Amino acid sequence: TTTVAPATSTSAEPESTTTTLQATTTTEPTTSSTAPVASVWSQPVFFYQTPENSFLGNPALVPMWIEVTSPTGAITPDAYFTEVLASLGEDLPESFENAIPAEVQIVSLNTGTASDGSDVWVADMNEAFLDGAGGLLADVTMLNQLVYTITYQTVFDRVLFTVGGQPVEAYGTEGIVLTDPVGLDDYIDELASIFLTEPIIEVENVYVVAGRANTFEATLYLQVIDTTTGEVIHDEFTTATCGTGCWGEFGVGVASDLVTPGETAIQVLTYSMEDGSPQDVVTGPIYANGAWQTTLAD
Repeated sequence: TTTVAPATSTSAEPESTTTTLQATTTTEPTTSSTAPVASVWSQPVFFYQTPENSFLGNPALVPMWIEVTSPTGAITPDAYFTEVLASLGEDLPESFENAIPAEVQIVSLNTGTASDGSDVWVADMNEAFLDGAGGLLADVTMLNQLVYTITYQTVFDRVLFTVGGQPVEAYGTEGIVLTDPVGLDDYIDELASIFLTEPIIEVENVYVVAGRANTFEATLYLQVIDTTTGEVIHDEFTTATCGTGCWGEFGVGVASDLVTPGETAIQVLTYSMEDGSPQDVVTGPIYANGAWQTTLAD
């Protein structure tokens, strides 16, 4: 195994506020200049799962690498996220859940400036967003899903939510005030003590497992398991950059010859200080060739 250092954040200010999420576009052979151009957008999207033997009972974010194809033209960010986050919940693999109700939609997604002068993503939502997801924990889980997905690998790490172009003054069952942007850490304490921030994909003969954790003395264990028998094929110890009351990052590279996509999965966990049993076990899917794919309606 090879230890991979977690990605570091940058405090550099962006030069402008014109950054947009970019889709990968491919052109199909055509016989007419008026034929539509197919557009493909690939990006991790954050869903959640309930960790096995959870200590807090909070959900763990887990990103899935998803590819959306539009046969009739370019995919806008709002169309992509609405399709994936709100419309595909019933088609998720077992153990993955979606806190975002199907009726919630992103009307538009652009960059803008917050009241403090910082650059942020501005997600204008429909009226259904104001109702939340059906309970305080579900409400903040929905916010975490949206924020981690929208800001993934962009220079903007916060999202300002609006409805009808106006800041949200009462969101969800508790009337949460969202007039300020929501960042990656604002509701992190409502997440499980271990969660993943990157999809598990192969990079130069290793499968990279990365995430954040707040565990006792920052200790973590990573296991490769046989999904049919449950047998542990590989087990190793690692640590996050912080723990015991603070959130740290972790990154581990698992040698490709230990992993068989479709037959193995990777778990990240800690052990109970009371009885030594596995605790807060989070399971990440392994992606070999491409991604979970879907196609937008014509």
